[in-house]
Amino acid sequence: MECQFLRTNINQLLSCCIICLCGLSCSSSSGSCLWVAELEGNVVGAVAAVRLSDDVVELLRMCVDRSYRRCGVGVVLGQKVLQFAEAHRYASVVLGTTAYTPAAHQLYKRLGFHCVGVTNGYVTPGSSRSFLEQIFYRVKHHHYRRNVLHSKITSKGQH
Repeated sequence: MECQFLRTNINQLLSCCIICLCGLSCSSSSGSCLWVAELEGNVVGAVAAVRLSDDVVELLRMCVDRSYRRCGVGVVLGQKVLQFAEAHRYASVVLGTTAYTPAAHQLYKRLGFHCVGVTNGYVTPGSSRSFLEQIFYRVKHHHYRRNVLHSKITSKGQH
């Protein structure tokens, strides 16, 4: 399926094809959830919402198949996380991304997130770097936040 077709029909297509993997509904007592975007039997994207505290949930590991990027899949997945956060009365959603993903920065800003900080030397959780990597390899990690209580989330990702 071509991206052009998806641009005009993405909300209709994905509204029935977002699969929640945290039980029958996203009301898991853990306060976390995972969604998979499926189109014509193929997984085209996924995102998770992970509870950090009573007030904060993290949008984690959003990924969209390269063939479906810039077609609206990321917007719909991001909206699912924002709707989940609002429904579970979280005050805000946070996320982090590297400087290597400018399209992701645009997507998060379109969804209403604001950059609240940049740190150097990001390391994927659970991994470590050698001494030389610590000296020579510096990745800027951008931190974003969006307040969700009492905000309206529209189909265009604006509030």
